[in-house]
Amino acid sequence: MPLAERGQKELVGPGGILRALVLQDTVPSIILWGPCGSGKTTLARIVAHTTKAHFKEMGATTHGVADVKKAAEDAKNLFHLTRQRTIVFLDEIHRFNKAQQDILLPFVEKGTITLIGATTENPSFRVNSALLSRCRVLILKKLSFYDGMDRMIRRAGRIKWRDIIELAREKMSSTDQQRLSTTLASEQSIDEWADKTLDPGAVKWLVDLSDGDGRSAINTLEMAIQGLSTIILSDTKEGDDSQTKQEPRSILDKLISAKISAETVKTVFQKTHLQYDRQGDEHYNLISALHKSIRGRMLVAGEEPLYIARRMIRLASEDIGLADSSALPLAIATYQACQTIGMPECDVNLAHCVAYMAKAKKSVDVYYAYGLVKATVSEEYAYPVPIHLRNAPTTLMKDLGFGAEYKYPPSYPNGYEVGQEYMPKGLKRRKFMGQFPVMTEEEARDKHRI
Repeated sequence: MPLAERGQKELVGPGGILRALVLQDTVPSIILWGPCGSGKTTLARIVAHTTKAHFKEMGATTHGVADVKKAAEDAKNLFHLTRQRTIVFLDEIHRFNKAQQDILLPFVEKGTITLIGATTENPSFRVNSALLSRCRVLILKKLSFYDGMDRMIRRAGRIKWRDIIELAREKMSSTDQQRLSTTLASEQSIDEWADKTLDPGAVKWLVDLSDGDGRSAINTLEMAIQGLSTIILSDTKEGDDSQTKQEPRSILDKLISAKISAETVKTVFQKTHLQYDRQGDEHYNLISALHKSIRGRMLVAGEEPLYIARRMIRLASEDIGLADSSALPLAIATYQACQTIGMPECDVNLAHCVAYMAKAKKSVDVYYAYGLVKATVSEEYAYPVPIHLRNAPTTLMKDLGFGAEYKYPPSYPNGYEVGQEYMPKGLKRRKFMGQFPVMTEEEARDKHRI
């Protein structure tokens, strides 16, 4: 597969810096900084293969200083004998402490090895500055549809389904084996069939739930296919009704009709989804019950006044919100009054707060918008912070463009109209505030008449 089709197009696509270095065979020692599953190890292997260098893969969690020294010695001997360079890939280089990282310095400086370090941590803080100055830092972003993550998922599916086909073939009758050879006669037909087993919705969920982690997406897909293959290879018909006279479906029929749905993917992920579903009656019933019972029953029955005051603080933001921002400080003051003087004196403070809340205008716009935000965060791709809004406490981060072109609002006449984008690319046109459906006055009057 060409470099440009493996994701991280800014590095390996046309005009990408890593692509240019590889094609010129002038790859220096580099640090690959990126999140889990973004392709750091894969890129290192591609670089080694493309440049015909000897590739030595190591991990800071499983190898020590002695292993590094031996790898460097082997690299020196190999170069003297064959003139072949050695690329040492050190995964999770940040796991080495500063003293251990110092061991790499002479080998990198002399060119004994070409070091490719991989880290999920900020190199400015976790990699020795002396070593950092001798390496190029390349940033890998989370994978997405734009990086061809969907193609990567489908490719992984094709590979896994080929294994399942061979297992199924062994359990088929000779007739079904012939049918299989006719139905899936070529590599292309197998690829096309494998792609059809994966619903588009399932691909989207794999991308979104994996949060740009290619390894996680592939592992989840593999588990989904493995689970489905158990049903396919079983002798019994899934959902077989003993009262019916239907014959169990053959392994071939179950194989050809296999489907990986979005629901299957979500089940395999075993992830709790924080769905924003507060439109049911129970939420409003509880708030209504609080308003009604607090007036004459809860305090008299001995309810803890601080519990009621806490509910008032929540209600001030949830049900009243921007319609009357003074409700929140009043609720906090009521809570403090209950703490200070206690019952029975604080009952009038609670009554004061409840009466104000009941008469105040209501707006759940903030509450509803926050629910939409939570749903977006839990169900969708984790959109990266725009680079001009990122903090840049180190020289490396400044050199990488973090915080560049940031416009400081207080420096502008209006203090906020500065023509600056604060949302990630994928959310620029998404609206969260103002989305709660509010009835018109006419609709409200009609509802009241009913």
